[in-house]
Amino acid sequence: MHLVERGAQLAELSARLNTGSANSGDFIVISGPTGCGKSALLTASAELLRGRNIRILSVGRATETGSPSVDVVSAVRELLTALTSDTQRGDVAALARRLADLARPEEPILLMVDDAHLIDSDSNKLLRELALLIETAPINIVLSGSRRITSHQDSWVPSSLLRLRKRKRKVVVEPLTRAGVTDLVQRRLGVRSAVPSLIDELVAVTGGNPALAHAVLDDVVGAGASGGPMFGSAFTQAVLSWLHAPACTQLVEAAQAISVLGTSCNWERLDRMVGTEPQRLRHIVDGLKASGVLSSELTLHQHIRDVLLKSMDSASLSRLQSRAAEVLYDDGAPAEEVARQLLANGSAPQPWAVAVLREAADQAIQSDRYQDAVSFLQRASRWCADDMTRLEVNAGLTEVGWWSTPAMDSRQLRSLLDSARKGCLPDRWTARLARRLAWMGRVDDADEILHLSLGAPHKELDARIEIAISDAWLAHLFPGTTRALPRTDHELPPEMFAGQYPWLSSAQELPRLLTAERREALQLRAEEILQQCRPSRSNLEAVQVALFSLLAAELQGSAKLWLTKLTVESEGENIPPQWRSTLHAAQAVVSWWQGDLTEAVDSAERALELLGAQQSEALTGLPRGVLLMAMTEQGRHEEVSDELLQPMPFPFTRSPYGLVYLRARGRHHLATGSLQAALADFRSCRDILGSWDMELPGLIPWRLDMSQTLLSIGEHKEARRLAEQHLSLYPDASSRSRGTALRLLAMASSPSRRAAALREAVTVLDRSGDSLELVRALGALSHTYQQTGQLAYGRRTWGRAEKIAQRRGALWALTDITTAVPPNRVSPEPLLQHAECPDLSTAERKVAELAVQGYTNREIAEALYITISTVEQHLTHIYRKLGIRGRSELGNLSVAS
Repeated sequence: MHLVERGAQLAELSARLNTGSANSGDFIVISGPTGCGKSALLTASAELLRGRNIRILSVGRATETGSPSVDVVSAVRELLTALTSDTQRGDVAALARRLADLARPEEPILLMVDDAHLIDSDSNKLLRELALLIETAPINIVLSGSRRITSHQDSWVPSSLLRLRKRKRKVVVEPLTRAGVTDLVQRRLGVRSAVPSLIDELVAVTGGNPALAHAVLDDVVGAGASGGPMFGSAFTQAVLSWLHAPACTQLVEAAQAISVLGTSCNWERLDRMVGTEPQRLRHIVDGLKASGVLSSELTLHQHIRDVLLKSMDSASLSRLQSRAAEVLYDDGAPAEEVARQLLANGSAPQPWAVAVLREAADQAIQSDRYQDAVSFLQRASRWCADDMTRLEVNAGLTEVGWWSTPAMDSRQLRSLLDSARKGCLPDRWTARLARRLAWMGRVDDADEILHLSLGAPHKELDARIEIAISDAWLAHLFPGTTRALPRTDHELPPEMFAGQYPWLSSAQELPRLLTAERREALQLRAEEILQQCRPSRSNLEAVQVALFSLLAAELQGSAKLWLTKLTVESEGENIPPQWRSTLHAAQAVVSWWQGDLTEAVDSAERALELLGAQQSEALTGLPRGVLLMAMTEQGRHEEVSDELLQPMPFPFTRSPYGLVYLRARGRHHLATGSLQAALADFRSCRDILGSWDMELPGLIPWRLDMSQTLLSIGEHKEARRLAEQHLSLYPDASSRSRGTALRLLAMASSPSRRAAALREAVTVLDRSGDSLELVRALGALSHTYQQTGQLAYGRRTWGRAEKIAQRRGALWALTDITTAVPPNRVSPEPLLQHAECPDLSTAERKVAELAVQGYTNREIAEALYITISTVEQHLTHIYRKLGIRGRSELGNLSVAS
């Protein structure tokens, strides 16, 4: 075995034991914690002295025969027999005297006893006799062993030896330092530099204990390139050997109790777990700390804990875990600490177990650790003694399952529905069930269950709050849903919810503020909610309502600001998937508003992925709709068509979220030329929103969609009326939909008035950041310039549109049926043809062709490799021959070739 950081101890032993002609001996004790290399040091010192005139007698436990003790007497008898050729008899005193007689200054005797704490009684007597003789005989005694559980540090040493103050020496070994561990790794692995992560792991697990460190490296070397476990069989055996080496059952019990308690261990709890006399227990704990494996907080590394727990028989482990749960419960430990012992034990030792598990589940839920909560509630359900408690536990289990997946087990759902309909489910759970059913799109079931909650008398405060939240949620998610009772019958006074749910009154008010006239009030209420909410289960619906309202009302500045803030706050590992899906869906809308189609698609797909199997729920209408609209703008019509072959989920037409999907279907019809189908979808959006008295210009601007469709059909008057109506309802100068309305209004106007309106649309859209609509407006403006002869402007405008479209992946928008055809490039075909026109020279015709296309004099000169003055001369001749006054009239004529 490699010795590291033992040079000083080895040198001291060698110097003291190489006594030469001395007439007396030494008594040396190698002291130190278990596993710190006392035996290795003893062996190494013996090897250094071999070959010198020293008779060495090494004695230790015969581990290969399973001997439980160290027999020094027999070893001395064998030595004497070998030296005298005479069978040695007599008592231990006589053996000691004979050994002393044989010792000579020129050939001293060295007795090395390993595992001295295991010597038998006769061996103890023999060492005591020898201790009386080393003052006058050249006999050196070196002992190493593990201390027993008493107050004295070296109590395994015979008391007679301890009294030899003048002759006694102590050599101390301790755990390795980090530098020592590094040196050990380099030597064992044959490398010049050790991987820091391996050093960190070794120090953390072993605390520098050499025996355990060597065992880990044995496993590392054994695994080689196979990638086997770093903490394998050698490590397991070393931990068990370290634990049992002192042959102390109290040490084993203490280590096992510490393993069971884990991070809950402290001195008082350990004392009650083990039941050992406090002074003895303190000595055990000090020894474990000194060995490096036990921290000052009384915790073992998880790898060591695992070995100790797995080595225990099931009955002993169950007994300790049961006892640990009782100790922690009596000590007032947090419910989760007690619950983990109950889970590990597998049985409920006390009637308080179910209550503790439920409390632990609540704590886990508050920290968004849903899998832990599920484990606690599943065990509580198994141990429930009455049906009502089990029903509540199962309701909580279903709720937690929804938060973590999100999905609801169909069997559990049916069971809860049956219980709610029978009036067996408590009101607060009935109200929550209605909310979850609404999330899933089961609007009729949700409405029925909420009716049951609203109609139940004598409700407790928490139940009334849950009912109010569910009622507000259904009003938002399904505006057309009826209520069983007038709203005033179940409203809450502010003092009942202002503390924990300060956003509730604003959330109740938002659905009725989604009208064209109430946008300022809506923004105020929505921002009040977002200022008061941070990511948690209790306010998911409130944040959903607030964000949707800002998006729907096209309050893009506020929506982007709050989305950025909430996204930063939702970066934790345990944020529920519904929260993250909500933010991704909102990000998809914002990206779509900005014309970033790739980001819109990615965010929408992520939102749907987070909702997992619950693809039919009403809220998926928003990300699914945005996804389809973005794909349509990318020209991916076949993919969109394949998606639309699936029937639209029924809840979609009953929710504003689903109407986004209906609008997406209409946009696809519009883009692919199915104009009447598109018009029918947009009219359905109009009629449904009208029945709810609701306006959603940011998500479903049905007037603009219909206006664009009517323009394609040729009904310019009605298209113009709808665009003007939108402008009057939403006068926000920086609104993207205002820019779109201005573009449509321009396209419905006469060509002479179109350019100015389109320039205004471009300005608004540029300011709003909507690249996609900006591309459309620029394309339309380019076409208008072409039609009015301003070809240079048209060409430059078209170039800008192309650059933006390429950057945003929206080139298809330039081929949209409502967008202008790009201005002509230089064509080899003659553009000027007129029967009565006098002949032009070849040079004049080339100049005229380029001038008609809007090229400047400088551009014509560069294209034809002539001077600008030559171009001007040619144009003068062209104007005279054609009988016109200048360039502005050139585009209205044609010249025969």
